[in-house]
Amino acid sequence: MIATHWHGGAQNPVGGILRLHSTVSPCVPGGAKTIARYFQTSTRAASAHYVVDPSPKYADAVRQCVPDHKTSYDCGWNPPGISIEMCEMPSQVKRRWDDRAHRQLEKNAVELAATLCLAYDIRPYFVGAFGLKRGKKGVTTHAQVAKAFPSLTTHWDPGAWRRYRFMRALRKRIKQMKKEQS
Repeated sequence: MIATHWHGGAQNPVGGILRLHSTVSPCVPGGAKTIARYFQTSTRAASAHYVVDPSPKYADAVRQCVPDHKTSYDCGWNPPGISIEMCEMPSQVKRRWDDRAHRQLEKNAVELAATLCLAYDIRPYFVGAFGLKRGKKGVTTHAQVAKAFPSLTTHWDPGAWRRYRFMRALRKRIKQMKKEQS
């Protein structure tokens, strides 16, 4: 399901940035399909490269909405990079990431992020607002983009999340994938 809204002009090299978001929707299997359909039919300019949900089968959990080489409307600051929307309701309660659905969502998001990091040589390290302002490359969130460029966006997703656990799992999965490839 390709989204209706994306910048279709020039080619957009990925540029070493992976942006994580929350959809502000329930953390349920099938959520990625629902959000992808929304991106496809909405009259509002909204899209992301990928949407991921907590479906137990990875192939059912991920929907691509915008081609990797195009620019999505994931946030006000959209230089080269790829966006992943995680189907979940952002909040400042970090422990939500410990329930079964969020653990599966995290597992699926790590798998997708690892695949993208390897495909596009994206550093599997977190980049905060200060780093973004300085042009650092890696993995970031919509919240960090808002801190770095407040005139462009005010979103704070994914809110409180298990960043260190996610990043450790991401680096571990990349290492496993590299080993499997050799």
